[in-house]
Amino acid sequence: MSADNTVSLRSAAQHRHIVENLFHYYVYDLAEYGKWPCGSDGEYSYNASLLDPHWERKDHWPYLIYHAEELAGFCLLRRYPHNLERYDIDQFFILRKFKGMGVGKESFRLAVQHRPGLWQTRVMFENTAALQFWRSAIGSVSKGNFDEHILLDDDLEMHFILYEVH
Repeated sequence: MSADNTVSLRSAAQHRHIVENLFHYYVYDLAEYGKWPCGSDGEYSYNASLLDPHWERKDHWPYLIYHAEELAGFCLLRRYPHNLERYDIDQFFILRKFKGMGVGKESFRLAVQHRPGLWQTRVMFENTAALQFWRSAIGSVSKGNFDEHILLDDDLEMHFILYEVH
């Protein structure tokens, strides 16, 4: 691996196909918690139209995450449709080879620092590893000042972590 440990976010506005390719790995990782079946074709498929707002709306921002010059994941940000005053980490994914290296925390910090204000991050109820990551990452950017609630989001029980970024 390169000695360059730089983490960067780059707009995915012209690279939707890359996010769509990575999304299969994301769904595969989440299938462990959602108990979603693998398709008969061997793929964990998803409805790609769910990604449309990130390329069609001005209040959605798709990013690719890089470690040095290597693709490491994606981050999809938006204004939360049920509360437009709040920014939302819609989807966030780091490839497994980069986990535990600080890539997720640094890319999250970069993502929120450009949009000061009220934020939320939603975590699947069963995904305790992600919840631990998000509590730590959010604690770093909010100086430990965040609230956590268990709520329904589109009929899915989730942890909602609410915080402010200055």
